Amino acid sequence: MRSADKGLRGLGGQQEPAPMTEDVLEEQSEVLAKLGTSAEGAHLCARMQRTCLLSDMESFKAANPGCCLEDFVRWYSPRDYVEEEFTDEVGDKVLRGELSPRMKIPGNMWVEVWETAKPTPARRQRHLFDDTREAEKVLHYLVGLKPADLTRHLLPCVLHAALLKVKEEESVEDIPSVKKLIQQIITQAGKLLRYSNPDIKKLEEIISQIISAEAIIARSRSLQVKFGIKKHEKDDEHVELERFVSCLLDQPEVLVNGAGGGPTGNTIYKLFVNAQRAPTLSPVDDEPVKQSSSDEHKSSPGAASEFPLPTGREIILRTTVPRPAPYSRSLPQRMYCVLLKDEFRLAGAFSSDTSFF
Repeated sequence: MRSADKGLRGLGGQQEPAPMTEDVLEEQSEVLAKLGTSAEGAHLCARMQRTCLLSDMESFKAANPGCCLEDFVRWYSPRDYVEEEFTDEVGDKVLRGELSPRMKIPGNMWVEVWETAKPTPARRQRHLFDDTREAEKVLHYLVGLKPADLTRHLLPCVLHAALLKVKEEESVEDIPSVKKLIQQIITQAGKLLRYSNPDIKKLEEIISQIISAEAIIARSRSLQVKFGIKKHEKDDEHVELERFVSCLLDQPEVLVNGAGGGPTGNTIYKLFVNAQRAPTLSPVDDEPVKQSSSDEHKSSPGAASEFPLPTGREIILRTTVPRPAPYSRSLPQRMYCVLLKDEFRLAGAFSSDTSFF
């Protein structure tokens, strides 16, 4: 072989493959997958790539005058060039190469294309990608596009814009639950939008999750305003209020440290009072309510209550008693009573040790 002991110059300039959109690339991948790995399928795949192969062969011939097909295959598809080591007459070890059995099949397309390829640099070849023709195809597709198809194409962009906006708003509030929810939405949307016709139910779930994230952010801002939380203030009172609001966004019940005497309790107390006075009176003073004055107000007889009269009273009794015998295991017992204006209800939950009865 003439070029076995000399270096090749490659293509010396090569046309880039034609750019493809995601849908075209997906269609081509489906076609190649259906052809399989059989000899006939490989031949059809090669036929589909004939134009690009011809361009590369012409560029290779222009960069390597006097080369042969074996040179091109060794550079372009090394697995189709088999090299064997043998000893010559002098006793030196020499590498000898030849085409693979696949390349030696009669009527091989590579041989046909190589014979028709002319030494032509890439800059003088006809472009593999005709931008004018592709632009006309796009315009023709847009002319016949239905509103439903247009919405389907815009859907990934709309969801992406919504997620970016939610993430931007979340970065200001720094809410852990929203961060976790955004990551979950990104994962689900990435899997769903790979298909041209996504599942409507799963799409509605993603939209509902985005709405939930927006609601949590809005709820956080509303609570921060109502509790008077300011980002630049970090005293003990504001730290406690931030902890309460943060826990309130993620938990159904939150412990109020200090009960009614703490900063959180005083703020909640003022919120309830303002809600009762809002229809008729102006809001109460923004100054913190002193514990002593509130106690005096609650304890003074005949004083008008700042809250409406209760509609009922609930009493819950809990204890642990051994039943049915004194030597039985102590188990939890519970009795509940609600007293209303015209009625009352009693309910109980009692436990018994039935191991020996």
